[in-house]
Amino acid sequence: MPSDADNAGSEEFVRELTNHQTAMLAYIRSLAPGGSGARDLLQEVNITLWQKRETFELGTNFKAWAFQTIRYHLLNHRRRLMSHGWLVFDDDLVERMSPELEADPEELEERHLALRRCLQRLRPQDRDLIHHRYATGSTLNEYAAATRRSAGTLKAILFNLRSVLRRCIERQLHEPGTP
Repeated sequence: MPSDADNAGSEEFVRELTNHQTAMLAYIRSLAPGGSGARDLLQEVNITLWQKRETFELGTNFKAWAFQTIRYHLLNHRRRLMSHGWLVFDDDLVERMSPELEADPEELEERHLALRRCLQRLRPQDRDLIHHRYATGSTLNEYAAATRRSAGTLKAILFNLRSVLRRCIERQLHEPGTP
């Protein structure tokens, strides 16, 4: 029977795991080719982290520990993709990129809030396109057919929207108080 200390440790572990889901998913998407299986990969990582929770020392850097596990999963994922003939980044490039991508949680939260504000400034149809591209499992061709636009046109619009959002986010982060 688990002791009160074991229960408290499990609760703290679950809290840490839950608090870092957004950062973990962003990290996976930044390094996984195409990002199409990012949520599946996150679930695999969550299972591994849960199975290895006994090895995590409460009070230490959970994010660093979790991101190391993500790196191992991504390496295995890339090996599977390569065995199926997919072109992927080599291990050295991913390792060189990894430290740069580890933003602190407060910075990620600020960026997330800035993104939300910037998204609200977009036209509804542009928000729908962004939502479709990054939050659904369907393809751009399916969305093109549903909206009666060409996939090429949608790709161009997405390119421009990403630029607009990037500039908006950077402006908000560098000019505090900017709505």
